[in-house]
Amino acid sequence: MELRPPPMWLWSVSAALCSSLAAPQATAQEPAAPAQDLTVTSVPTAPGKGVAWKMGDTTLKVGGYVKLDLIHDFDAIDSTDSFDPRTIPTDDTDGANTRLHARQSRLNLELRGPSSTDPYRVFVEGDFFSTNNGFRLRHAYFEMGRVLGGQTWTTFMDEDGMPETLDFESPIGFPQIRQAQARYTKKLDNGDSYAFSIEDPASSVIAPAGDPGVSEELLPDLVARYIWKTGERGHVQASAFGGVSSFNPDDGTTENVPLWGLNLSTKLATFDQDSAILQLTYGDGVGRYRGGVTAAPDSGGNLEAVTTMALLASYEHHWSKEYRSTVMYSWAAGDLPSGAPATASEELQYAAANIIWQFSDRAWTGFEYLYGTNETFDGSFGDAHRIQFSLKLSL
Repeated sequence: MELRPPPMWLWSVSAALCSSLAAPQATAQEPAAPAQDLTVTSVPTAPGKGVAWKMGDTTLKVGGYVKLDLIHDFDAIDSTDSFDPRTIPTDDTDGANTRLHARQSRLNLELRGPSSTDPYRVFVEGDFFSTNNGFRLRHAYFEMGRVLGGQTWTTFMDEDGMPETLDFESPIGFPQIRQAQARYTKKLDNGDSYAFSIEDPASSVIAPAGDPGVSEELLPDLVARYIWKTGERGHVQASAFGGVSSFNPDDGTTENVPLWGLNLSTKLATFDQDSAILQLTYGDGVGRYRGGVTAAPDSGGNLEAVTTMALLASYEHHWSKEYRSTVMYSWAAGDLPSGAPATASEELQYAAANIIWQFSDRAWTGFEYLYGTNETFDGSFGDAHRIQFSLKLSL
């Protein structure tokens, strides 16, 4: 039997069908999406504020810095990479130590772009202040319109009222903690703003002697703040939080204690480029915003919130365009319940003075003197002196 080739009309139909399957055409109901411009262009940034590129509607910025710290302790202190007065021994331990590290160096990534509602911003940052110098998460959050979600500085903190220190720890009386949260912020026409947030609770509870158990987190913290802008002079911030601390003993019933705290702070311009910072913090369990003890047992073994008060004062002076200095003093004390351990810190002091030489638009070097004291519940006292040299280059 003779095989004949298919008719020409069948070849035409097959070709049309394959063409339609390989590259479907846009219909009137679904217009073809315009091709996005993927050309990458650099975006100008201020020196030390990272490097940025724009691709289509999205802007990518990479930032961070490398910082070398040379530290010498004249006295014994357990926190050799940062100056935490809570780690100063109170048993007359002698000791001296020299340390070099670059653990404070950090990298961050920022993305900005449009959405169907408000523009978005994503920020992720990490440093190396972890076990074995491992890279750890500092910030990871997004902002869209008035909403923020992720991990960043607590709403209770005054982010713009932090003194400049070479020391990584910063003054002991300054509430600062990064934690997961959902925040709503409203900016007013006069420049003021207010914010509300729910945040991850992080209690540090001292268990009653001989009665082991576990600390439990029942509810998130509720935090609010209001910021008054004073024009070019600076700002005043008032913030508050409320929460619950809970301890579930192995034997007995769970105990819950309410927590609350207030923070009033200001940073004001004084003369020329100089500025002053003042801050007062007070409340039951407010030490949780500085890694302090939240609650401890009384003499009967019942859980009680630790009432804490903290003060901070600092002044930044610019000697010239290249040289600046900051002096600061901070004090914090907790009213520990009678059942707290004798070695628990009850009163702390932190003082520092530095001079910084901004020898480049991207780099500076500085020298800082630090002094701290630690007084424990049993009345024992210890103090420590430190000097620190730092060299920093920002991207």
